[in-house]
Amino acid sequence: MKSLERQTILLVIDDTVVSAAARRELETRRPDVRISAVNSVEAALCQVEQAAPNVILLAEGLRESELNGEASRLEKVVKALGMFAPVVVMGVANRDVHLNALIAADAADYVPQAEGCMTVALGLLERRLDRARRIADSSPALVDGWSKDFAEVLRHELNNPLTGILGNAELLLAEINRKKDGRLPFGGLERVETIAALAMRMRETVRQLSHQWEVRGDPAGSIRT
Repeated sequence: MKSLERQTILLVIDDTVVSAAARRELETRRPDVRISAVNSVEAALCQVEQAAPNVILLAEGLRESELNGEASRLEKVVKALGMFAPVVVMGVANRDVHLNALIAADAADYVPQAEGCMTVALGLLERRLDRARRIADSSPALVDGWSKDFAEVLRHELNNPLTGILGNAELLLAEINRKKDGRLPFGGLERVETIAALAMRMRETVRQLSHQWEVRGDPAGSIRT
């Protein structure tokens, strides 16, 4: 069964030339996709709260006040946007270290700004769109009509991050119990960040499935997140 809705990409780029170039290239490569563009993180957050896109392209390093002030700012921005959709970041070289947990959890991609980076970033956007389409295409119209394809997609998209969440939580708890000092052990913060990123990935998958059931008029109602 084919999905019923046109996919959407949100561009968050404050450089009008770069934004226009990305839009032109995407319109050529994916004429079936709706493209929306804003020039600030604040505008992006307002837009995604009203209607979540399928994927977001964020150009990092353009607005000092929004992304470059502190090392953790980029991570906070990507986490905030990632609550609504996966984020592909075009950023300053070596800044991806601040997004390690999100990247490892497959909730974000990072492309260092260099020659050809736009082509790489757009390719990652297409990969994200294809994954979202695969989930939508395999979603059953009715709860009691679950297909084999849907079960396989669901197992992959939910079971993989769930395994990572449980594994990191168990290791963290074991280390805390071993030390018995009430403090977060060395490397504990990274494990917590990974757990949060994996949970975001699961939330996004559930949101996509819920939206598809709403669009298709599932009589049992959508999954609530």
